[in-house]
Amino acid sequence: MTMVTVHWQKCIKNSLWCPFNEKLLNDGRLEARLGDYSVGINGIYIIWTGTDNNRTVLKVGSGIIKDKLAADLKDPEIQAHKPARLYVTWGSTLSTIGPEKIQKGIEKFLGVVFKPKLAEHLPDVDLVMVNLPRWNKAVPPL
Repeated sequence: MTMVTVHWQKCIKNSLWCPFNEKLLNDGRLEARLGDYSVGINGIYIIWTGTDNNRTVLKVGSGIIKDKLAADLKDPEIQAHKPARLYVTWGSTLSTIGPEKIQKGIEKFLGVVFKPKLAEHLPDVDLVMVNLPRWNKAVPPL
């Protein structure tokens, strides 16, 4: 099984996990410069509610992160959890890996590990293991 290291993003200002809200879409780390153009960062992300010691993962996903999060902000199933405070972290896979199949393998791994409450169909690809966000819980067995 392939193993990839991901740098999970926190909010720059206070080194805490980023609240999942509209202001997030203005975070410059969701875009990269390509010459004179700005392009969305391609990668993986996790949306959850709760605390490090007691959290519920709602969704894992992959693709152009800014576009995916913009759609998730409008998702009533996700927003139903807003009173409990929503958080998000993401990691770029563009420069680290490249192929979409590998990115989908990471998404599948995160889906198997976290069993998101709002799970979508897991991609039909081989699992690609990644380091997890530094939460205080151990990784459950696969």
